[in-house]
Amino acid sequence: MRHITRDEALKLLIHDNPEPVASHCDKSMWWFIPRAVGGLWVQHPTKMFASWLFLLILPLVYLEKDTRLAIISIPIVLFCILAYYFYFYRKLYKALQLNTYRIDEDGISVSITTDDGIQARYLTTPFSLIKDIWLAQKYIYIETEDKTDIGVVYLFSDEPERILGNIVSYMQLEKKADEDKPLPHYGAEEYAEVRNFVQERFGKIDAVLHDTDGEGFPIDIVGIPPTKQHNYWTLCTVGAGAIRVPNEEYYKRSNNGETTFDETKYTDGFVVEHFEYVMYLPPDWNVTDADLSKDSNYWYLHLLRDVVQYTYYNFQFQLGDTLSYNDSDSEELSFDASTDFFAVLMLCPLPDVPNEVFANIGGRTIQFHQVVPITVEESDYISQRSAADFMKKYMSIDAVQLDDEPMDVKHKQYSEALISHFERHIKGANVVTMYPQQK
Repeated sequence: MRHITRDEALKLLIHDNPEPVASHCDKSMWWFIPRAVGGLWVQHPTKMFASWLFLLILPLVYLEKDTRLAIISIPIVLFCILAYYFYFYRKLYKALQLNTYRIDEDGISVSITTDDGIQARYLTTPFSLIKDIWLAQKYIYIETEDKTDIGVVYLFSDEPERILGNIVSYMQLEKKADEDKPLPHYGAEEYAEVRNFVQERFGKIDAVLHDTDGEGFPIDIVGIPPTKQHNYWTLCTVGAGAIRVPNEEYYKRSNNGETTFDETKYTDGFVVEHFEYVMYLPPDWNVTDADLSKDSNYWYLHLLRDVVQYTYYNFQFQLGDTLSYNDSDSEELSFDASTDFFAVLMLCPLPDVPNEVFANIGGRTIQFHQVVPITVEESDYISQRSAADFMKKYMSIDAVQLDDEPMDVKHKQYSEALISHFERHIKGANVVTMYPQQK
């Protein structure tokens, strides 16, 4: 078992960029407990020797009174010591099986699985609070500072050196200035898992549109062409889910504008903090690289990118929220003049993926939100009513009543309503509404 102190870790030469790592205990209890207890003798030999020696010689105080009792008491004490360690590490083992540890740019996080199947972040400890690391053959053991809630960490892997390299890289990056830190991104395995999930839920990917803004967000947008069963184009981001987007409900804002976590509100459960975004286009839309030279065929990609960028700097969207692009007359709008859209509405990905369906990848749950372009009038209406009222008035969809219908009926009505709404507003755009004149 190799011991690496924090100072030693920060001096190691690591050349590769770190990738997120998730670890779940896949070992048996009888594999784990002997190694955990044996590891204590390597990690804290003096402390372990002194405590065991004291407990084992304690029965000798009875040696003068009853030699036989004193001798018999020694194996009894030894049995009690072993029973204590078995009880303690059996309890820890059960917790390790229930939880998932994740290493990424935020630090070391513990994720729990809720009754709904959501893997939600419970605790996160920054790398600056790592005290010691021990590298074993099939796992890594980490001790953190006493002031942390996470305590000790066990990371299981057949490649512990690879995990150690990622941990050390993140530790070194944490010391850099914020502007020098890389943006969150999926590891290679995570990217493949997300892509496979998208194909499973939405259909076979036909095109990958690599899109990065001035900030360098590593976001791809995949295109899934129309089929007989799904007569529309589906666009889906792959990469946005690497960003942890906090829920505003659990934060408070001070008088000076600083936002801090409010522990008193984090009591009712856990929330999803990672999102990918979906948009649907008419079946005759040309989603190819050649067409992206035309602004009228690019604005929707720009829009998806802007939604991702917004969440990076702000809180997460809730279903029914809107994002306006017309906050001031001087603001440059992303939408093309061939449409009269100027805002977006967040819905669950109807008709393909019900809101209850999500992807558990790398120790976290990734939720899919649908981005629906809307007009000025529709945005104003939603601000006074609700998304359900909007769908009833502008899409002729009664979401409450339709919820009781069979899946094929819901799919048909939602898809027709969404595409019809889109086509209606890309023909004869209201340019005056889109680009208000300066006064």
